[in-house]
Amino acid sequence: MRVGGMGVGRAILVLGLGFLAIVPASCVSARRQRFPGSASSLEELASEVLDGLTSADTSRLESLRLTEAEHNERVYPELPAARPENNHPAELAWLNIQTRNRVGRTRLLGAFGGRELALTGVECRGETPRFKSFVVHTDCWVDLTVEGEPHPPVQFFKDVLDRDGELKIFRYYEP
Repeated sequence: MRVGGMGVGRAILVLGLGFLAIVPASCVSARRQRFPGSASSLEELASEVLDGLTSADTSRLESLRLTEAEHNERVYPELPAARPENNHPAELAWLNIQTRNRVGRTRLLGAFGGRELALTGVECRGETPRFKSFVVHTDCWVDLTVEGEPHPPVQFFKDVLDRDGELKIFRYYEP
């Protein structure tokens, strides 16, 4: 039997090779992102935060932040606070982050939730400490317009974790 000018066996081989060329690419992209919900740039991260604030979507805002498992298992062990002589367990650090995050997120939603926000820029003005498997961008500020009017820069988040180009917020900032 012939299919489109070629034998059935050859047609199956051609289709199979085409399928194999597609599968590895999709597996690689799914495997690549170690931090689900991460952004690929500060601008993308800030834009996602503004979208979350505009829609007053706390779930979306939280998805941009490190999870407890990411913090406790991947990030905290490399931080100076994790050194044994500091006697500061990861769980206590996470509780502190959660408490401060809740205050910061509530403040931001009260000030910006449901409003028309547009990103005009983002800049992290502080040092960029380097650790074994990540860097931290510090003192981050977002430039934006609110309801179409320029607004002074806002520190929605202060520190951003960058692990091989995957960016997540440590916590929402409360001044």
